[in-house]
Amino acid sequence: MKRSDLLSIIKGKGEYLDDLPFSGYHAVFVRSPYAHAKIRGIDVTDVTRKGGLILTGRDVFNAINTSSDEEGSSASTPPIALDKVRFYGEPVALVLGRDPYEAQDLAELVNVDYEPLEPVMTIDRALKDDILVFEEKGSNEVYRRTTEYGKMPSDRRIELELYWSRSSGNPIETFASFVIPGDPLVIYTNMQAAAYQSSFLSPLGRVKLNPVRQGGSFGSKFSLLKYVIALGVASKKFNVPVKWVETRTEHLAASNSSGPERKFKIEASFKDDGTITGLKFRVWEDVGASLFNGQAFKPQGILAGPYKVRNIVYDASLIATNKNPAGAFRGAGTPPHTWAIERVIDAIADELGMNRAEVRRNNLVDQFPYEGPYAVYDSGNPKKLLEMALSRNDLWSMREKGYGVGIACSTDPSTPNGSEEVSIRTGEGKVILSVGYGSEGQGNEHVAKELLSSMLKVPMEKIDVEVDGTLHSFGPGGSRMAVFMAGAIKGSVEELIAKAERKTGGKFVEGKIRTNEGIIDITDVNVESKYTFSLQGKYRFNAYPFACDIAVVKKVEGKIIPVRFVVYLDPGTPLDEDVVKEQVIGGTAIGISVALYERYIYSPEGQLLTSNLNDYGLPAAPDLPPIEVNLIPSPSPFTPLGSKGIGEIPVGVAAAAITSAIENLTKKRITTIPFEYS
Repeated sequence: MKRSDLLSIIKGKGEYLDDLPFSGYHAVFVRSPYAHAKIRGIDVTDVTRKGGLILTGRDVFNAINTSSDEEGSSASTPPIALDKVRFYGEPVALVLGRDPYEAQDLAELVNVDYEPLEPVMTIDRALKDDILVFEEKGSNEVYRRTTEYGKMPSDRRIELELYWSRSSGNPIETFASFVIPGDPLVIYTNMQAAAYQSSFLSPLGRVKLNPVRQGGSFGSKFSLLKYVIALGVASKKFNVPVKWVETRTEHLAASNSSGPERKFKIEASFKDDGTITGLKFRVWEDVGASLFNGQAFKPQGILAGPYKVRNIVYDASLIATNKNPAGAFRGAGTPPHTWAIERVIDAIADELGMNRAEVRRNNLVDQFPYEGPYAVYDSGNPKKLLEMALSRNDLWSMREKGYGVGIACSTDPSTPNGSEEVSIRTGEGKVILSVGYGSEGQGNEHVAKELLSSMLKVPMEKIDVEVDGTLHSFGPGGSRMAVFMAGAIKGSVEELIAKAERKTGGKFVEGKIRTNEGIIDITDVNVESKYTFSLQGKYRFNAYPFACDIAVVKKVEGKIIPVRFVVYLDPGTPLDEDVVKEQVIGGTAIGISVALYERYIYSPEGQLLTSNLNDYGLPAAPDLPPIEVNLIPSPSPFTPLGSKGIGEIPVGVAAAAITSAIENLTKKRITTIPFEYS
């Protein structure tokens, strides 16, 4: 079935934020040209003389919420710098003009007196603590947490040092918001989880939040929160509407939403047959110029990946540097962990002279539900996925023709504990579903229509989806919507039918209410229902998809080129197979890209050298191989319709399969991605 939520977008009627009518002032952030510097003073004389409005860090200081420790949060530092800048592109002022061009001209008149300081640009340098990003902390290790299960046995051991490079979430539409003064303060924004994040806007007073279509996010637009606070303060202070649309360069330099940058030291214990008996992870996460980020700790939901390992130590430190603070992007920290585990598997196989697939077969979870020391894996058959991948002789035979072929397996924590609210109303021949989040483009609205159509026996063309920012909603994030949206819709439909039956005195049958007086279409009964679906499991995550990927690469003119890619994936019950495959293809493309192409590069002085998509290395379509997706469902017993979240699992396993294929081709061990050409 074709997506029912895309026609308006194709026609240019998607109503992204910049499509909405706005009259007021336009904002431009004045940004630091230094990665590390003291602010001696800010001269705004020329701006105010020309009628410009300007906001500094002092003006917004009291509106800052610094207590969040949510996954990927970067709310722990102020939206506009006060006395010191800590990364290249950090905002030092906000200038308002009557149009974007005037605002930009006025911003160039702001004179900031900086005292440059030496920046800290790597984890290793930060660990010396001779230069501190946050002096008040007394160390660049701003947070540390150790989790331990069992005890490391005295078997054979191998040690690996690995590095996963920083990357960027690059939504098609960048950050954008506008604010209208009043009581309440009215905010239109493409911020992810806007309804949930509204609680952090309490310093602004009463707020009416209007989430709009996001133009892509996958976590990156969580970090818009700080900018919304600054815009809100400006609108209230000057009593004018304020609009800001981020540039692409601003996003790369200072979105506070870059993907994880992680250094590993891993010790693995194993027996002669390849059975892994212990895993000890020492992790250093570069969180940039921030005090906390949860990406290094989400792997606690998949510490051993899809493998039966019970003796585990996970010791993770968050390291501050003078870089764009990290955020939450497509997995919020699990892809590097998946990649690292698969590197360990391959290294053990090589150490023992065993087939890499055989070591996986010996260690994969094979009884469900499986309760590890840190999670319950609800359902699946990862060994079956592995066997199906190994049966692809059309791919494995390519080794004989000079290609590299690699394999990787994975699971990922999806469906975290939480809740989601929707409302449904019928009448005048329509069904209206209200959700609490702006569309990100994953097809949630299309799937919602399919579910409603199936449950109410109503044609999809009679169903519309609207956004209601007052609903209790987190929206997409944590691969949760397949479960939470389905559960909320199912509960709301049941309540709606019950109300319709009570109102008419009839009985619901196949989209109709049968009464003594006749038959009424459910769409002609004026009723409304609201339902909140909640899920609270024993551990934080509740449903686990599994995947096994095969990658084929070749070397052309000194560069590694991906030529084939095949995915075998267990999505639980797929609510819409085409939408699931679209999500898997997108996530797989990101995994391939971070393994081969994408990278942040900073100068020794801290300036960003990859300030556009070309320099950054975002691939074009010809840079990616055909991606074949095969769905092998194992319905979850823990979710309403048996579905599992699959939005995040494709990234890490794809990167691992590509790395394995490169090793097969080059006969060299790869410990860093993106792959360094030589």
